[in-house]
Amino acid sequence: MNRIVVILISCFFSGLLWAEAKVLYADYRHRPPEMVRVVEANTFYGPLRDILEEAARKIGYTISWRFAPFPRSLEDLKNGRIDIIPRTIKTKEREPYVLYLGPIGYQQKDIHFLVTKGMETSINSYDDLYQFRVGVKRRTAYFPKFDKDERIRKVIALDDKNMAEMIIKNRFSVMIILDTDAIESALAKLDYSNYAYANYKYVQKIGNYYGMSKKSINTDKFELLNSAIKEMIVEGRVTYFYEKYNIDAPLK
Repeated sequence: MNRIVVILISCFFSGLLWAEAKVLYADYRHRPPEMVRVVEANTFYGPLRDILEEAARKIGYTISWRFAPFPRSLEDLKNGRIDIIPRTIKTKEREPYVLYLGPIGYQQKDIHFLVTKGMETSINSYDDLYQFRVGVKRRTAYFPKFDKDERIRKVIALDDKNMAEMIIKNRFSVMIILDTDAIESALAKLDYSNYAYANYKYVQKIGNYYGMSKKSINTDKFELLNSAIKEMIVEGRVTYFYEKYNIDAPLK
């Protein structure tokens, strides 16, 4: 066969494969141990990646991952520029633009208040927070009373690294924490250990969801993808992927 003809045929079929590619675009962020970013390789690993990729394969899709800070991811999800964000807390404010996949389980995610060492007994109740400037992470949902409370003097930080830098610089002496592993990792990288946790904490159990954009061009696949995730829960695949990384699986 003529070499030019072979090339043309090859290009034709490559084009067909490209046209038929089914891709969901998802963002990740550094949230150990469920999502651990490897900066040098521009990638990440953890059970939340494995679970979503397997669920997508079950419905004939692949996942294209992008690293982004959570506020940017949430804005892009809201506008349909990405399809999915792992570990998206379910809130009333997000309901207009988020479809929730899962949950893959529940986690005891108490809200803690990190303070400068020696201040542990200065916050024994919610009302004690009014005495301090409290560091909060931008666009993060904590719990309804706190989120809506305009009397608390909140100092906005961009991410965990920024939060850590700000407490070291005494921008505030108290910060509200949803993920203790993440903030402790950020503080350790800055070689800072002069912190403790206040006596008061907000006790809660939250669902571990993947958030899908209501403006995604793939919203018609939501039910299929959600069913695939639920099958994985029943089959023990979610537990398998958590145990693969020596992490306790979410509560059922």
